[in-house]
Amino acid sequence: MHASRKTIGLVLLAVLALGLRVGVVFALRRDHAAPVTYEHGRIAESLLAGRGFATEFLGAEGPTSQQAPFYPFLLAAAYACFGAETPAAILAVQLLQCVAGTGLVLAVVWLGRVLVPDRPGVGWVAGLGAAVYPTHLYMVTHMQVALWAALILTTLLAVVMSSRWRATWRGSILGGCLAGTLLLVEPILSLALPICALAFWLGEGDRRWKRRFLPGPLARLALMGAVAAAIIAPWLVRNCRAHGEVVFIKSTFGYALWQGNNPASWGTDKIPQPSAEALRLDHDGTPADADRALWEARHETVYIDDVLLRPTGYRELAGLSEPERCRLLGRRAVEFIRTHPARYAGLCLRRLRYFLVFDETNPKASNRVYRAATVLWLVLAFVGLLVSCGRWRRLWPTYAIFAVVTLFHALVITSVRFRIPLEPMSFVWAAWAVVPFGAHLAPQRRIRIYRPRERRDPAHADQVLQGPHWGLRRKRRAA
Repeated sequence: MHASRKTIGLVLLAVLALGLRVGVVFALRRDHAAPVTYEHGRIAESLLAGRGFATEFLGAEGPTSQQAPFYPFLLAAAYACFGAETPAAILAVQLLQCVAGTGLVLAVVWLGRVLVPDRPGVGWVAGLGAAVYPTHLYMVTHMQVALWAALILTTLLAVVMSSRWRATWRGSILGGCLAGTLLLVEPILSLALPICALAFWLGEGDRRWKRRFLPGPLARLALMGAVAAAIIAPWLVRNCRAHGEVVFIKSTFGYALWQGNNPASWGTDKIPQPSAEALRLDHDGTPADADRALWEARHETVYIDDVLLRPTGYRELAGLSEPERCRLLGRRAVEFIRTHPARYAGLCLRRLRYFLVFDETNPKASNRVYRAATVLWLVLAFVGLLVSCGRWRRLWPTYAIFAVVTLFHALVITSVRFRIPLEPMSFVWAAWAVVPFGAHLAPQRRIRIYRPRERRDPAHADQVLQGPHWGLRRKRRAA
């Protein structure tokens, strides 16, 4: 009966999550006057046109590693079925993301039950939070990889922490498949993989350290790494052939570092409109001709590339391969950091604030619902961390992953979408702040205490407190 109630609960939660996400998709559906898939869509169109995985990037057009391969290929499949950038193709991807978002909710429940097996309410509350969290509802409408990265990372963490999968060969294979796929979706999250591998290795049944260095545990750990390497190997070979050098998934680290760290940067890839306008002004106070279209558009924010690279900046990058262009921009960022350490420290603190609270360069972060949900998430997660600090031996992988990824984005560049893959594990912390209230308000069940040799009530067989002499047969006196 307990298993059936659990199944019914999961089904109801899945229906709620899927219904809310589909409702948001149709409520916000509209005909898009401009492309909404950005670089991913251009690469997908190039794939369908027979030009391969290519797009225009940093002033040159050709084979690219600007984006990881998963999402462009997903869009290419949708375009092949419904047409390039058509409303039907966009809707198909959004509905698929509704299903993935529902899977993420169930993965959060699983992760909560795995991390806190003696408190099933934590998993249910965390899953309910993931089902109704406004940011997660809205992200199914966006053509971005954040949702998929969140789903795979949460599932990988649940696998390596699960007593059913850890310290097993099938767990090694499944963990390796998830790790390799995660790299092809969002390579930045490679920072989380060593932590997941360590958690998997520490989960070996024998707690003695010397037993963990036996061939079995080490072989399972090596198998996980080998499976992940085998999944990404074809893409690495492709990058070598396309660029003539080794490129790990994406080539854009130097480019991203420059976007977040230059004299005009606000710490992200965007600049608020007033600052962008001041940077684009000529000496006579009028907008430059090359940027007049951007000036007239009057967007709330503009991309930093449009301000600092177009059009003359691209001429300096002419003749260089894509990895070389990114490295050149990366060297400029390093020089800026070296010569302006105080300014860089200020950008890092600003990015940390953007990552945890509100990104002032992103107009969507000014939405009141988003801001209220973010404040509620931050408060509950912090309180939950304090309440659950005694469980750090089980929760430490979530602490480590959140801290490492947050630190990376604080040091390099940040955006609203970069936090989304980390939020599901933080829902488990937030649930700790809510579950004690539910336990206090819930009616107390009366536990029936049975005496030795007393018959139990079949209707309440689960409410049995076994006494100290339970099951002892009455000894017969020796004749």
